[in-house]
Amino acid sequence: MRWAAICSVLVCASACSTPDDVNTVEQTALTAAQRRARAELIRDSAAEMGVYNAALLGGIAVSETQFAHCWSEATWACQGPASPSCDGGPVIAGAADGPCSQMQGGLGMFQFDAGTYAQTLATYGDSILSVEGNTAQAVAFVVERLRQEITGVDDWMSAVEHMNDVPMDASDPAAVAWGNFLACRYNGCCSTTSSTCTTRAAGYRDNAIDLYNEFGADFWRTSDRCTAVPADGIIDQRTACYVAGGDPRYWRREATGYADSHEWTGTTGAAAPSNFSRWLIRPGRAAQLQLDVYVSGGTATNAVYEIVHSGTTERVTLDQTMVDGFISLGDFAFSGDGTEYVQLADNTGTPSQQLAVDALRIVSLDGPIDPNDPNDPNDPNDPNAPGCCGGAPSPGGAAVWALVAVVGLRRRRR
Repeated sequence: MRWAAICSVLVCASACSTPDDVNTVEQTALTAAQRRARAELIRDSAAEMGVYNAALLGGIAVSETQFAHCWSEATWACQGPASPSCDGGPVIAGAADGPCSQMQGGLGMFQFDAGTYAQTLATYGDSILSVEGNTAQAVAFVVERLRQEITGVDDWMSAVEHMNDVPMDASDPAAVAWGNFLACRYNGCCSTTSSTCTTRAAGYRDNAIDLYNEFGADFWRTSDRCTAVPADGIIDQRTACYVAGGDPRYWRREATGYADSHEWTGTTGAAAPSNFSRWLIRPGRAAQLQLDVYVSGGTATNAVYEIVHSGTTERVTLDQTMVDGFISLGDFAFSGDGTEYVQLADNTGTPSQQLAVDALRIVSLDGPIDPNDPNDPNDPNDPNAPGCCGGAPSPGGAAVWALVAVVGLRRRRR
């Protein structure tokens, strides 16, 4: 039995010659609890990268390995390297690239393959052995193929938005197109007249829909996972209001920085970003906010923070070598329309430096705002609110979501 294997970052294996579908293979069935836990890992790993329609990724995993990630779940396959997602046991490995003793074949539920197991690990890193790492690399692979294939999809966010718009409806043309896209660009079966390719395309589509229906819309919904500023005003990396874009191989995590955890990626001189961080700002309504970023361990001398707010974009450049801790980007007026964010990208213009990414702290200068209270006295849009439009000043001065000291030079933006 042969699976579609991903040969490299840029070349998908031609799997049209694959004999039978992996669905016909008997294997140890995952329990309902195991399936749900695995689906949660896929859902949450995809959401960290901006994909809120993660059943599409789950459909690929079902098509490739019937949701198996560990060899113990499909013992007819080859035994790959030890995986933390398999309690230290072997990850599943493809069984059609020669005898298992040659240690070839794709690894994990998304079947990543760069040659031998050692070559695959050298290409993708050890994280490819975990469910989360396997999923993250699958997201990056599909995003790159969408950019190559679909007109109008020319960057990371437009690619994930394209995925997020695919409906879970087998009769919808967009769902049909998704299946055809995967059959060709993920499986290598591109013929428009081949019954084999047609069957595989339908499988990618229908497996995603079946998985979506298995757990339900509420389980899979992550598009609203960031609806407000966190109670403490801190948006740390890999939390609900944070998006990490780009190939996961180029994000490195270290036990330092805010809360003893930060990430970094190498800078480039390219015109467009390859990897970027985005902090989503969701105050719920119009507000004047002070934004502070935590920087530690960075060597990027030209780190450009883009603040997208109230229909405009402003840029603040920092020399990360001069900062250790929180520093203010300034004060900015936010409309609260749900589209605003701060972004830091790797294309600084000065290559081969270390771009540090850590927590963003949000301080409300209008007082705490309750978006669910139409009579909130701190609503800057309410002419009767204290401190607005000639009214009495709000008590206590500038309130904050997080009761913290202001660090750095304040700049006011309106």
